[in-house]
Amino acid sequence: MRPRSHPTTGDVVARDKAPKGPKAQKIGNRWAGPAMVTSALIGLLWIVVFYVLNGQTIDYPSFLQWYADLANWNLVIGMGFIVAAFGFAMKWE
Repeated sequence: MRPRSHPTTGDVVARDKAPKGPKAQKIGNRWAGPAMVTSALIGLLWIVVFYVLNGQTIDYPSFLQWYADLANWNLVIGMGFIVAAFGFAMKWE
């Protein structure tokens, strides 16, 4: 039998597979969940306020006049927030 002067390949692989301690777990995107919920609620609220105030003959305060000027574009803006919520859902792990 011949003496071994160097470790065999199996010894090297066994040594490499030795546990080196616990691996850090991937946390993910913690911001995506709250951003998703917030964006969806803003979009829903935007559309609900538009439908409630649509057709009402009220005097908007000067700082809210832009909301009335948007007219039906308010639906697009509200749906944009909801679509953004779906985008955030794709980032959530």
